[in-house]
Amino acid sequence: MYKVLLYYKIVKIKQPKSELKKHTEVCKALQLKGRILLSDYGINGTVAGSPEAISLYRAYMDNHKIFQSIDFKESDSEFMPFPKMRIKVREEIITTDAKESFNIWQRGKHIDRDTLHEWFSRGEEIVLLDMRNDYEWDIGRFVGSVKPPMKYFRELKDHMDFYDQFKGKKIVMFCTGGIRCEPASAMFLSAGFDKENLYQLEGGIVKYAEKYGNDGFYEGKCFVFDDRLALLVNTQDGGTSVGECLNCGTSTDLHRNCMNKFCNRLFLSCDACYEKFQNTCSQPCSEMALNPANLRPPRLSKDILHRNK
Repeated sequence: MYKVLLYYKIVKIKQPKSELKKHTEVCKALQLKGRILLSDYGINGTVAGSPEAISLYRAYMDNHKIFQSIDFKESDSEFMPFPKMRIKVREEIITTDAKESFNIWQRGKHIDRDTLHEWFSRGEEIVLLDMRNDYEWDIGRFVGSVKPPMKYFRELKDHMDFYDQFKGKKIVMFCTGGIRCEPASAMFLSAGFDKENLYQLEGGIVKYAEKYGNDGFYEGKCFVFDDRLALLVNTQDGGTSVGECLNCGTSTDLHRNCMNKFCNRLFLSCDACYEKFQNTCSQPCSEMALNPANLRPPRLSKDILHRNK
């Protein structure tokens, strides 16, 4: 059994490259795998390893002068969900392609999972905005939430007009672990939304599911960017499945990658349709896949290796 940590922290880092070097040494010593991004305004990571290694990593972070007090989201995996460790310094720890258009230090207010659950329970009038990619919404979301109009989060900047309809209303943003809501809320404030009515769910879906998974207001599974692809939220038998096969509409929450390398679409498909279309998303792609030159390399052909964000 492996442990997986999902975490981030918005904090000023004077020398990201120096932190990269230290982190690389620590992760190598602990034999961790995953992805960690550093920038001058914070860290964003998902790491996996043995329970002992993860415990030591958490201790290292808790004693770090910059990274202490991180709210870690921990989950289990029956297999190592990452092929290797990648640690990079980037302009952004979550890609918006709009860094200059907002102030990351001016963001929406946090609400904890208990407050959101209470609002749900008493029927509070709120607008729930999913800040994830559209294909993440397909397999799970909060009841009544608004489907993202963008395929990828980095396209949010191009869809701000869509969200104008919610100005003046009580808004709660959510995402997997909370990080996408940080720059998203800053973008909304920059676009003229009311700070007093703009909230972001602290800890995201993962934190909410830890406490309210079986009795809460989240339906389906939670998409994750590792080889597990999804986490159970409702762990009871008969938990709600909200996904549908792209081609026949059958209930399914299985994401697949189209084998046609010119498509590479991430889509939901039942086993029957995936076989019918020869591991592709449609008849046209199936026909293209008859030519071996149009297929993705073997390693990338596995369903679990899609990395769009």
